[in-house]
Amino acid sequence: MGSGKTRVGKRLARDLELPFIDLDKAIATRMKMSVSDIFKKFGEPFYRALETYLVKLLVEDKTRTVVSLGAAFPMQEQNEELMRQLGTVIYLKGSGETILERIRSSPGNALERGETTEEKILRMLSARDPVYQKFADITVVTGVKSFDGLIEQIEGELRKAGIQKPGVPPVSP
Repeated sequence: MGSGKTRVGKRLARDLELPFIDLDKAIATRMKMSVSDIFKKFGEPFYRALETYLVKLLVEDKTRTVVSLGAAFPMQEQNEELMRQLGTVIYLKGSGETILERIRSSPGNALERGETTEEKILRMLSARDPVYQKFADITVVTGVKSFDGLIEQIEGELRKAGIQKPGVPPVSP
């Protein structure tokens, strides 16, 4: 929800020479419908079940992949174990102002359809932040550094955690 998950995920995947999956796009592709149409036709519980199902498939597959999860995925209790099994979790923490600005400038965002308010964004961030912190192996604040600076910070944290490009030997401390 406006944190830059897709943009950051694509760049990390490219830099790490790994495949990238945007979970929302993968669901839309499988269903041959937009995310908003899935919500309208089948409801949120159905969509959340699809998210969980696809992440289970990713965990079972074991292929190293950069995945952009939906913002509500960590909020679903049944996904706790999946979050731990996925691998390194990066929390892109944005301020309410930064996220609100990004959502307003993104015409396809679900919150933009008449219900975006600063209060709602701040309420959602407040509820989600402790959960995101619980699962995060790495937390970076967005909207402070340039995009390239943010990527450098994340890649530095990944190197510290021993996560390298495939086929590249680990860096000694």
